[in-house]
Amino acid sequence: MRKTQKGYLSMIFKSVYMYLFSLLFIINLNAQTGNCDGIVIDERLPNVISSDMKLSSLKVYGIDRRVIVTNGATLTIEKGTTLAGCSLYSFLVISSDSKIMAKGSKNQPIIFTSQLDLHGFSKSDSSPGEWGGLVLAGRAYTHYKDNKYEADESIKFGSQTHEHDHDSSGLLEYVVIKHTGFEVKKDKELNGLSLAGIGDGTTIKNIAIIGGGDDGLEIWGGCVNIDGLYIYNASDDSLDVDLGYRGEVKNVLIIQKDIASENNHDSSAMEFGNDENLITTDKRDATLPRIKNLTAYIEGGAIYNKYDAGFELSNIKIVSKKRKDYEMIHFRGKDSYTTGAKSLLGDVCFSYKEKHLKVKDFFSKTNSKEPKKSYSAYDFFITKQYKFRDGKFLTKEQCRNGVNENNIWKGI
Repeated sequence: MRKTQKGYLSMIFKSVYMYLFSLLFIINLNAQTGNCDGIVIDERLPNVISSDMKLSSLKVYGIDRRVIVTNGATLTIEKGTTLAGCSLYSFLVISSDSKIMAKGSKNQPIIFTSQLDLHGFSKSDSSPGEWGGLVLAGRAYTHYKDNKYEADESIKFGSQTHEHDHDSSGLLEYVVIKHTGFEVKKDKELNGLSLAGIGDGTTIKNIAIIGGGDDGLEIWGGCVNIDGLYIYNASDDSLDVDLGYRGEVKNVLIIQKDIASENNHDSSAMEFGNDENLITTDKRDATLPRIKNLTAYIEGGAIYNKYDAGFELSNIKIVSKKRKDYEMIHFRGKDSYTTGAKSLLGDVCFSYKEKHLKVKDFFSKTNSKEPKKSYSAYDFFITKQYKFRDGKFLTKEQCRNGVNENNIWKGI
């Protein structure tokens, strides 16, 4: 027994020794290479990439603080390449005049992760908040008077016209983005993937976002389409769209785990919004995402709608494990129900452990700013048939719809 105990203590001592040795080595190297340690990082990317650059799968690249691709440059990343954020405030930006060409494959994806992960120091495979994330800025229409990226206002995006709606910012295909999310300052966060004013000439397909300290994917304006999306363990909203986004997001699997809030709207599977200062009733310019073939396993909210945003939903399955309440669709009371073109184009099914609940129980009890304030959200959309004339699509319990989960690429 004593011999086994001594061997166990020896193993612990060696582990602690190796950890401290590695830590001291990292600190020593940081004096020369910034936050990238040189142990798991082969090459530190320059902070400004102003001419075409190609990254090889034979190297691991470090992202130290902000790295921006600008001046019309194209960053090309070979399949199987790994890039790692070397600190919390490390993120990669593709500016509105530049492109990223990141085409991985099912078995050789391009991986964006953290330096901690490469060292094996991440708390788990899906832990959030170890580096910033990936940001693409474009010039497509955005419903906002002052287009600056919230986490770094030197990054401009979007346009007040639709002239650049078909622009291309390149492509992301078979890309994994892990361990992201950092709050630069209050309500100004870096997300796993940020798409700001991106045109529909951009290809985004088969993306896995795993572990996010804020939103998994946030989209501001633009009209880029996304096909194949897996979001696992985003602390806040999994999919957040704002400022006049009018693209299609299809074939989506969302799994919430350690969320920031379990109330009836924060930390939702989907959040739809406009700009709070420039609310529009113009159907052409309001936020109006088309969400198709989506399954979400939630512990927070399902849908949070604010600033009069619209949506089109088709083939949606929501499975709730909420503990605090059973509300899944939340409309803010100070917004308007009549704007934004909200509609259901196919089945939307809710599954919850409390079998006695009815569909109307899943709607928020808030009232809108419409003249008849006695209406609840459900009354307004279903009973009074103002907007959800297709309320027949809403069902509960035995959900057989949603995305085919076996067909969703999960980054592994």
